Amino acid sequence: MLKLFRKLKKYIPFFKAGSINAMAYKFNTFSWFIISLIQFFAVIFLWIAIYKNSENGINSVINGFTFKEIIVYMLFTQIFNFSTFDSQTVETIDDEIHDGTIALSFIKPISYRLRLLATHYGINAFTIVVLGLPCLVIAYVVFFVIGYIPHYNAFQLIHHIFFFILSQILACTIFDTVNYICGILCFYTTAGWGLNQTKEVVVSFLSGSMLPLAFFPGAFGKVIKALPFAGLTQDPVMILLGKFSLQQEFLLVVKNIFWLVILELIGRILFNHASKKLTVQGG
Repeated sequence: MLKLFRKLKKYIPFFKAGSINAMAYKFNTFSWFIISLIQFFAVIFLWIAIYKNSENGINSVINGFTFKEIIVYMLFTQIFNFSTFDSQTVETIDDEIHDGTIALSFIKPISYRLRLLATHYGINAFTIVVLGLPCLVIAYVVFFVIGYIPHYNAFQLIHHIFFFILSQILACTIFDTVNYICGILCFYTTAGWGLNQTKEVVVSFLSGSMLPLAFFPGAFGKVIKALPFAGLTQDPVMILLGKFSLQQEFLLVVKNIFWLVILELIGRILFNHASKKLTVQGG
């Protein structure tokens, strides 16, 4: 255990650097927060129109969601994504390839992957503590008081919160791993911006950010729910809202751990191959 601590201690400065960088550009963080709120209200107006024009109006249940539930889901999704999906891994790798500093990473006595992950954790720690967590707590209490979230006993509330926190940590890690894989693809294409934009669209669509996965029909919906992307948004949010039993929450966490291991293995294999093929621009 002591040996492991000494090994991980080397990455604490990168964690601090990520937090300091996020604080230095806090205006960008607050700007994205405002944009996220605007997006939420725009989506809400769309859902109001959908429910009002359904068979039973505002009292309709569409794919298992009442109007109140879809409002809560979309707000929590916006807050969760804003506080969890702040990763600069793709941009960092792409920039280092372009300016040639990537070569220095091959001779440093640290893991390139753990360095990027520690920085990502530092950025997210600032975002979650300053905005994400306070907003989630306030939204949860308000919706709980007005009856939009069901009342639970103490045990249910505790295990919902516990598995939500665990799921958020896994979502944060899985998202950065997906970014890491996209960043490694820059070794082959040197087109980081395009890869990043493509990744953003895929993640938003398959994670339940744009639309709850219950709206995807049949076998297609089952496949999407089994993929790691569901663990990025829908699974944590639905756990917090109490939509799963204790056993289901445990199985979802196990599924996300399984996908995290698979994605990290893919990233390691790609990195080992790409590092041998890398040609730095201008070098």
